[in-house]
Amino acid sequence: MRLTHPLRTPYPWLTTLKVSQLQHIAQATGIHSSGPKAALLTRLRAQLPQCELPHPHPHPHSASASASANPSPGRNLSILSIDMGIRNLAYAHLSFHVPDTADSDSNSISNSISNTPAQLHAWRRLAVSELLPPDGLEGPDTARGIGSSSSSFSPAAYAHTAYALVTGLLARYAPTHVLIERQRFRSGGASAVQEWTLRVGVFEGMLYAVLVALRMGAGAGVGVGVGAAPVVVGVEPGRVGRYWEGEGSVEEKTTKKKEMGEGERRRKGPREGKKMKIDLVGGWLSSGTGSPVVVGAEGEVRQLVDAYLGRWEGKAKGKGRRKGKGEVGDGIGTVADAETVDVRKMDDLADCLVQGVTWLQWQTMRRRIAMMGLDALPELKK
Repeated sequence: MRLTHPLRTPYPWLTTLKVSQLQHIAQATGIHSSGPKAALLTRLRAQLPQCELPHPHPHPHSASASASANPSPGRNLSILSIDMGIRNLAYAHLSFHVPDTADSDSNSISNSISNTPAQLHAWRRLAVSELLPPDGLEGPDTARGIGSSSSSFSPAAYAHTAYALVTGLLARYAPTHVLIERQRFRSGGASAVQEWTLRVGVFEGMLYAVLVALRMGAGAGVGVGVGAAPVVVGVEPGRVGRYWEGEGSVEEKTTKKKEMGEGERRRKGPREGKKMKIDLVGGWLSSGTGSPVVVGAEGEVRQLVDAYLGRWEGKAKGKGRRKGKGEVGDGIGTVADAETVDVRKMDDLADCLVQGVTWLQWQTMRRRIAMMGLDALPELKK
């Protein structure tokens, strides 16, 4: 019988922790946190080493140098974070640079990475339903007069739109990673699933199909003129929300849970969750040092940030002007004027930005744990 040496087991100190502590680590690193202790240990050991941040000391023969299936060039990550929707699809483009601290010890390197903010270069919302191709590209259903309006769903037309949207975004931003909000079917309390959730789910699948096809084509030497195929990651919005709701030590959360009644234990509802993310982004963008994200030098993103903060702070006199159908463009161009920026759907803009920042923090914590072990989470020692 073959025995596994205890020193070869990744993160051997995990077995000394309680279930609540293992759940805390899982939530801090974006890993599914439910299940018994054995399942949590298996999951953490398998997924904690999967970190997309380049290692500060890359060695050609080290395990960390080959941890990612598609390592980013140099120390830079280029992240395109997409909040799914048909009428309200939003995306944020972020960059993150792993600081060069080759002569420092593990603690200094880890702290330097944690204190490095991401840069926000683009932040947009667009209506996919208004980006449909001309009639000549629409499917047979439209040709027969079924669903001829721009808000109707024609899979053939949306397939062309998905390809144009993905290739346009890849060509413009050259992301190393694409984060896509995972969809779930909603009934809204009714007896049937709402039709719009099916449409968004199908369009989500189309985006994945296009990205996978581009990756396979690149691997086969079939170029499409959009650069290297990025790593594609599905992100569950509920996991993102729980990450920001879970602030505080393990003991504090356990004590609070025991003290709360059944009615108080429920998680935030959809409306409360949206408000939390909107306020979270508002706090980031309005603060100076210490924010996990800073605004880049691009004029367009600064205009949108100003409009967002104006509405968030209650200083905007109006709700903004609704863009006409002809002003939407391809969703990839520039905004001509700050007064035309429509930020009424603040929750969609907040969702895509929070998703990108949260994913980066998950990767940062995985790197910290790999370098510092349990010392990366001092609250677990209290």
